[in-house]
Amino acid sequence: MTRQPVCIIVAMDAELIHLTALTGGEPVRDGVWTDLHLAVGDLPVIATRCGIGMVAAAAATERSINQFQPAAVLNFGCTGAHRRDLLPGDVIIGTACVNHARIKVLPDGTERFDDSGYHIEGEQLIPAAVPCDPGLRERAATVACGWSPQPWPTGDPPRPPIVTEGIVASADIWTQAPERIERLHARHASLCEDMEAAAIAQICALHGLPFLTIKDISNNEFMETTDVANWENFPVEETGKRAAALTYRLLRSLTGGS
Repeated sequence: MTRQPVCIIVAMDAELIHLTALTGGEPVRDGVWTDLHLAVGDLPVIATRCGIGMVAAAAATERSINQFQPAAVLNFGCTGAHRRDLLPGDVIIGTACVNHARIKVLPDGTERFDDSGYHIEGEQLIPAAVPCDPGLRERAATVACGWSPQPWPTGDPPRPPIVTEGIVASADIWTQAPERIERLHARHASLCEDMEAAAIAQICALHGLPFLTIKDISNNEFMETTDVANWENFPVEETGKRAAALTYRLLRSLTGGS
C-alpha cells in the first residue's frame, strides 16, 4: 500500500536547493509551482517552492493538500531573529505560528493584536496563533539531540549554533527597527519572523492536518541591519541550509531511519 506523502512548502529556490542537495532529484515545474518529488526511505515527499509571502504560501499549501492528499505538511526556511541572543545559524523548531499582522488600528491610532477565532453563520476565522503539531515537534526535538548545525560562515560568532524551540511570527512585513522587534517579541514571545509559516499553519488547521515549521536564523537586526538592496555581503547560499538539514533528519525518522 502506498503511504500518504508528506508535503513541504518552501518559499525560495535558495532554500529548496538544500533539500535537493540532501535527497537528490530535479525540481519540475507545474504551472506556477516548482515541485520536488522524492522518497526518503519508503516515505514519499513532495516539496513545493511557493514564492515569498503569505498569499503565495497559503495558495501553495491549499493546492498541495488538494493535489497530493498529504499526511502532514512541513515548512522550513530562513528567518530574522526576534531576540538579541539568537545568532545566524541557530535553528528554531516551531511551537506555534502567529500572524502578527492580525491587528486592529484603534481610533486613537494605537494597535491591538486580535487573536480571536470564531465561527459565525457558517464562516470560520482561524485564530492568528496556531500551535504546531506536538508529535512532530517532539520527533524533531528528538532527532535534534546530539546534532549540531553547521557554523555560520561569516562574522565571528561568540558561540556555535544552537537548536531551540519557540514561536514563529509571520506577516508580509520585514521588521528591521529594533524597537518594533522588541514589541513583537513582548506581544507574542516570538523567537523569529518570516513571511510564510503562519499562513501555511492556518491552511493546515482548516484541513485538520499536522503541521510543523523548522526555521534557521539568517539575520539579527539587533546586530546588523540587513540591506536587501546590497546582497554581496550576505551569504544567500546559507539561507535555510540548517533548517533543511534538520527537516531531512525528521523525514528520515518518520521512515525509521536515523
